[in-house]
Amino acid sequence: MRRVFEAKKGALAYKITRFWLIPYILATIMAQGCNIGPYTMSHMVEGINYHRIKHISDWMLSEESQRGALAVVVNAISNLNVTKAWGKGTTSSSDGQRFSMSRKVLQQTYSQKFNDFALEFYTFVADNYAPFFSFPIECTDRDAPYVLDGLLYNETDLPLEEHYTDTHGYTENNFAAFTLLGRRFSPRIRGLHKQRIYRIDKNKDIKALTPLVDRHGHTIHMEWIVEQWDRMGHFYASLECGHVTASTAMSRLNGFTGKNHFCRANRELGRIFKTEHILQYMSDKALRQRTRSGLLKGEQLHALARDLNYGKRGRISTRDLQEQKISCSCLTLILAAIVYWQAKEINRVILQCDPEGNGIDLKLMAHVSPITWENVILYGEYVLDKTKIRL
Repeated sequence: MRRVFEAKKGALAYKITRFWLIPYILATIMAQGCNIGPYTMSHMVEGINYHRIKHISDWMLSEESQRGALAVVVNAISNLNVTKAWGKGTTSSSDGQRFSMSRKVLQQTYSQKFNDFALEFYTFVADNYAPFFSFPIECTDRDAPYVLDGLLYNETDLPLEEHYTDTHGYTENNFAAFTLLGRRFSPRIRGLHKQRIYRIDKNKDIKALTPLVDRHGHTIHMEWIVEQWDRMGHFYASLECGHVTASTAMSRLNGFTGKNHFCRANRELGRIFKTEHILQYMSDKALRQRTRSGLLKGEQLHALARDLNYGKRGRISTRDLQEQKISCSCLTLILAAIVYWQAKEINRVILQCDPEGNGIDLKLMAHVSPITWENVILYGEYVLDKTKIRL
């Protein structure tokens, strides 16, 4: 009996401690995600202590805890009925967003297009508008090696099958990687008419496509793929199991030349599925529309992120890589929370209006976006009311 009493007492104490920490955790996430900083945030919220925010930032905002929290919010978005009108969570897109960066930082990189030192936050968003993964990268790095990280290492329940990127996320090796990992890669490639397409059999008559492939070097060497097939299977299995980070492995793979047998086998396999994608992309209007729609959802999310990251005039001043990861993860968590709140309110209004009785066409919901923030007050003092917190 005494042990049972002590166990219940400990559980109650843990619950009370969690309840007491929630306002501090929320303030810390906003301080990091909005680029405000712990000291300024402690003056913007009544009853919040700077040292407590700093302690939570240093000891509680680990990479694992932030990914777990984001997964909870993303799963909650997917469970709302209204989000089924936007997507079933089977497709996703990814793109990078650049923020100005302090010049006195060790990892500083200069962006010619941004015309300033910058840091890039690479974000993944599902077709139901849920941002499910993000991490910081140098703005001079190409996005292609990082495309697999969000799909393999997110902790959500999204059944992702197809992924969209722009030209920066495309390589022939990525086509091979997605195929062997059981997913479809659908990039929007700039200058598609200049891309090469390939054939497997030289003797097969492909009719109208003959002028496009009737050149030296436009034939796939199947023997190269067969020779390295087992190694390719082991390589991508290790990526999925997490024995090595996908971005690290793909960066090394993309750096090899055609003299490396394993690299050229991956390249040849990727060219097969690249050719298939190009031909389908040019002939299938629905695929082009689906790809464009997926990438536009990421652009809408970036517009919201730009307004949320208003502290220090949007300039990233953190010098440590871990602090940059915390800022990126907290920003994504705030984005997901806003999307969840907006989708939940849309769902509540639909249930109250009785669409069938009032003749409302729910098919039009596919053209409504939850990424709106006119009703979100970004600036001023924040109020964290403990009485409204429910566990």
